[in-house]
Amino acid sequence: MDKKKEHALDRILLSLKTVIRTKNFEDSKLFYTQILNLKITEEYNDGDGSKGVILQFGHEDSNAFLEISEIASNHYYHQNSFDKSIENDKIDIQIKTNNIEYWATRLRDKWKVKGPVLLPWGSYYLYLRDPDGLQIIIYQEKIK
Repeated sequence: MDKKKEHALDRILLSLKTVIRTKNFEDSKLFYTQILNLKITEEYNDGDGSKGVILQFGHEDSNAFLEISEIASNHYYHQNSFDKSIENDKIDIQIKTNNIEYWATRLRDKWKVKGPVLLPWGSYYLYLRDPDGLQIIIYQEKIK
């Protein structure tokens, strides 16, 4: 590989992993694996009060990940907000699908959902909340 191309690749951000510190790790783990059907790629427990799982979106070559973790109150990294529900929608997670009806049908019997709602720009949104109250939106872009 030539030097110019090598340096350009060094400047590219390669993937995305979002971390959610949960107040109830087991409930969140069940939600993301059983309700949203995300695949666990790694599990950890530092033996000192921090444990978690890393979950993958999409196909096995996807570079989009979600980490859920629980930090015990005696852990050096613990913050009081980790023990509370999320109280606003300043941030949400939006997950794209090609079949909003499949997800609406799948989730209706398993979890409280709203929608799908057709938005003015032509996309369909399905709204739900994880066990901590974080808004999750599953959406399908406008069909062209």
